[in-house]
Amino acid sequence: MKKLINIFPVLAGICWGSAGIFVRGLQAAGLSNLTIIFGRLTMTVIMVGVYMLIKDRKLFYLKKKDIPVVAFTGIIGFSLMNIFYNYSIQYLSLSLAAVLLCTAPVYVIIFGAIVFKEKITPLKILCMFAVLFGCLLMTGVIESGHLQWSLLGIMIGVLCSLSNAVCTLGCNEASGVRGVHPVTLLFYNSLFALLPLTFFMDFGELASFIAPEPVEGVGVFILNALITSLLPNLFFNYAFIYMESGVVSILASGAEPTAALIFGILIFSEIPTLPGFIGMVIVVGSIIVLTNSKQEKRKITRGDAA
Repeated sequence: MKKLINIFPVLAGICWGSAGIFVRGLQAAGLSNLTIIFGRLTMTVIMVGVYMLIKDRKLFYLKKKDIPVVAFTGIIGFSLMNIFYNYSIQYLSLSLAAVLLCTAPVYVIIFGAIVFKEKITPLKILCMFAVLFGCLLMTGVIESGHLQWSLLGIMIGVLCSLSNAVCTLGCNEASGVRGVHPVTLLFYNSLFALLPLTFFMDFGELASFIAPEPVEGVGVFILNALITSLLPNLFFNYAFIYMESGVVSILASGAEPTAALIFGILIFSEIPTLPGFIGMVIVVGSIIVLTNSKQEKRKITRGDAA
């Protein structure tokens, strides 16, 4: 586990980067973004819950003192981040909304230093800015002369990034500091995230998608949940046992747009511009440097981390 943990945040980012494949297909079938998110989280809760029932029912146990942290992470981090992102793309260009989301490591590093006493090392700062610059190049913000933006959109985009940072810091606190099992954390994070989403849901839309072909419809949501929610969040939660929150955030934030760009090339034949390729090289290089740096690893103090 210790040898593989370096690539866990990267694997999480790659899985999240594949979300566009499912989103495009489901949107083409008439589903809204919020319906897609709700279906994905619902299936995640069901699949993880079944696993916990079969594997070890003790995984359902969550200490009372840990409930506020997990609930806050699920509602603010999991749920509101998606809601803010969906609203931000109504007021901003997709590329600009994506870049604002990629600024989350900035907040994570700052708050991580304040809350968890994590050192702000030169290497961490360098890699953070390199990843942010690479994301700027990949999203096309720099070369685009027709960006759609508004003050309200910028504010919502910043809230989205802050929610992302809250999610990262909350998972770090729960899994890395308090010792909540990553599977337990994923189950309750997803469960709490569903609560605010129910107020925005169009259940008729969901029913109309599943009703004609129930097996196929549910199967799509299961696959979507497995690849873009269950696996990446487990990778993400496990990473905090061995790595600092700032490092995890940088690696995942860099891997996600890079993977999305590569999937766009392979599946949708979307050939990026030269700056896009340069951005991808910068991000990948930063990830390699950061994952091979021994000074950026968390000092293990938990007895169950080995």
